[in-house]
Amino acid sequence: MWAVSGHEMRMSEDDFGVGLETEFTGATFGASDSFKFTFKNIKNGDTILEKVYTSADVVQNKFLFELSKAESALFPVGSYVYSVDWYTDGVFKCCLVECGLLKVGDKA
Repeated sequence: MWAVSGHEMRMSEDDFGVGLETEFTGATFGASDSFKFTFKNIKNGDTILEKVYTSADVVQNKFLFELSKAESALFPVGSYVYSVDWYTDGVFKCCLVECGLLKVGDKA
């Protein structure tokens, strides 16, 4: 189960392989752009996962955010923080999300 409200994402434990349609409004991505999601255990904590999307992944400013089974296993029930950075030609451009929240629920 994916749910999104602002910069808060929610999923159930062990979810994987289902794409969450994602769009950053107010920004138009070009052919040399990429963006990186960085997930951490706590703010300024250890990095758990980095996912990079390139212009090849983006269609009409939208892309599918998806976790593999191995990536999902990195997130047991609990709360995590994430940020999203925008790059052009591999050079940092700006931060699109500075401190988002990922909550992983216990499906019982």
